[in-house]
Amino acid sequence: MSKKVYSNVSVHLSYYDFEGGFWGMTDKNGNQWLPLNLEDDWISQGNIEVVVSFAVDENIFSLVNWGTPVMIGDIKHL
Repeated sequence: MSKKVYSNVSVHLSYYDFEGGFWGMTDKNGNQWLPLNLEDDWISQGNIEVVVSFAVDENIFSLVNWGTPVMIGDIKHL
C-alpha cells in the first residue's frame, strides 16, 4: 500500500454544491484535496481556513470527480 503523508498544510475548507455536494480543501498552490473522513464538527463551521495533516493512499477512490481523496490525521484552526 503506497501512502504519501502531508503535514501542517494550510488549506481553505469549502463546500461545493455539485455532484451531490461535498467538502473540499484547496491549498495556496491550488492543489485540491477531497477529505473522506471530515468530522461533522468541522462541517458545521462553514468555509474556513485550517491547518491539516493528511495521507494520500493511491488505493482510495471516490465517486466525486474533484481533488485527490485523502484521509485526515489532524486538523486545527489556522
